[in-house]
Amino acid sequence: MHDSHQTKSLKELVNRFLETSPFQKQLTAAMVRSVWQTTMPKVVCDRTEKLYIHHNKIFLKITSAPLRHELKFNKDKILMMLHEAMPNTVLEDVVFL
Repeated sequence: MHDSHQTKSLKELVNRFLETSPFQKQLTAAMVRSVWQTTMPKVVCDRTEKLYIHHNKIFLKITSAPLRHELKFNKDKILMMLHEAMPNTVLEDVVFL
């Protein structure tokens, strides 16, 4: 039981550090890029030119107009997928450029 308490405390400590870290934006962006590359189909990843986060919004530059249009219809699914993969990350919207 003592080990589980220490593990929980360590996890809380790491989470607190990450929340207050000046690198939080870069860490979140790196996590989103990684999740995007592993969860989206190859055709979507190949046509994703830019991905960045600003004010809890993900901005995606998609090079294919038909694909961008299709992804716009699935914004809610994309956000849900990202929230499932990164439950501690606050992401409010997906913006397609």
